[in-house]
Amino acid sequence: MAKLAIIYGTGFGNTGIMAKAIEEGAKSAGLDVMIKNVQDATPADVEKVDAIAIGLATYKGAGMPGVIKYVESLGKLQLKNKVGTAFGSYGWSGEGPKVIANMLKGYGMNVIEPPLRIKRTPEAEGIEECRNLGKRIADMISG
Repeated sequence: MAKLAIIYGTGFGNTGIMAKAIEEGAKSAGLDVMIKNVQDATPADVEKVDAIAIGLATYKGAGMPGVIKYVESLGKLQLKNKVGTAFGSYGWSGEGPKVIANMLKGYGMNVIEPPLRIKRTPEAEGIEECRNLGKRIADMISG
């Protein structure tokens, strides 16, 4: 069974809501999903998966430092040609997911563009976008 790892950091819980909705969409499409807060994640968590979704809030015009550091630690892994995506909530500018998407591209991953960004708390429409992203990831790695 194809496997997706969702690793996220959240400031006010909004990116966590997004992560759970992506998980729902991916599971409904038949994927095996592992979801972890970045504080509990290690690079080994993503070594044997088919796709990686990294979520983070935007912080000071970039991303949450803990998530950036985690994604930097993935540079030693063999990620070429795996599917990758970035997502996150933001209040003002929303650069965090863009920063992560560029990092994943630098590792040779097939990155879903554009990264999914939702301003503040995801409402019903935003949650559906997240579920659809989970389904899109499933389509890319299952078929």
